[in-house]
Amino acid sequence: MMIIDAHTHIGVPFSGPAATYFGIKQGAIFTAEDLIRNMDRFNVDMSVTFPLVSPAYYLEGWMPINRYVADAQKKYPDRIIGFCWLNPKEGRKAIDDLETCVNKLGLRGVKLGPRYDGYFANDPAFDPFYKRVSELGVPIIYHSGPSGVNSAVSICNVADKFPDLTIIVGHLSVWWEELTVTSWLMAKYKNVYGETSGSLSAISIQRAVEALGADHVLYGTDAPYIEVEIEKKRVELADITAEQRKLVFGENTARILKVK
Repeated sequence: MMIIDAHTHIGVPFSGPAATYFGIKQGAIFTAEDLIRNMDRFNVDMSVTFPLVSPAYYLEGWMPINRYVADAQKKYPDRIIGFCWLNPKEGRKAIDDLETCVNKLGLRGVKLGPRYDGYFANDPAFDPFYKRVSELGVPIIYHSGPSGVNSAVSICNVADKFPDLTIIVGHLSVWWEELTVTSWLMAKYKNVYGETSGSLSAISIQRAVEALGADHVLYGTDAPYIEVEIEKKRVELADITAEQRKLVFGENTARILKVK
C-alpha cells in the first residue's frame, strides 16, 4: 500500500515539543533529511511538504524557504512533493511568486495560512490570485480551523467561485464539531478534499469518510508538529474498509498530484 503524507513542513528552526521525537535538537532546522529519516522510520513513501511557519517570513517573505523546499524536491524527487507557501495579500507580487514557484522552481501546489498571514480565505480581493492558481492546475491546501478567517465555510466560498481549483482543507477544520457543521457544504463541492492531520480521533477519520466520501479524504501528519505514529494510528483504527484506507493513505493524493 502506498502511503503519501499530504501535510508536512521543513526548512526553518523548530522548537516545538515534538523536536526530540523527530530526532533534532530544540531550535535546530528541520531539514528534508530529517523528514525523510522519519518517513523511512514509519514506512511513508512520499510527503507533500512546504515551509514551516517562521518568524523569518516577516523579515524576508516566504520565497527563500520556498526555494529550500524546491531544492529538496529536486534532490529527492521520489520522496518529496514540494508546495510553496504564499500570501495573497501581496497582490501582484503573490501572483508573480506563484508563477516563479510553479513554472521555474517546479513546485506542485500552494499552501495558504490565513490565520498566520492575517486575512480571510474568501476575500474577493484574492480572486485574481485564485484564478491564476486554477489556470496553472495546481492545488491549494489551507490551514483551516473553526475561526472565520480559515473556516471551512470561507474556504468553500472559494471553491464555489473556482470550481476547477482543487482545494484541500487541512486538519479537517481542526475540530470534528466544525466538520460536523460544514460537512454537508464541503461534500457539495467535488473540488474540496479534507486532510486528516490533527483530527483528534479515529472516529473523526471515519466520519470524514462517511461525510465526504473515501475518495475525498487525504492522510496527513503536520510533521514535525505532530507525531507520525499518532496520525497513522488514527487512520488504521478508523472503522473503514481496507479499500477506503488505501484511498486515504495515498491513492487520493497520488491521483490529485498525478503521482505514478
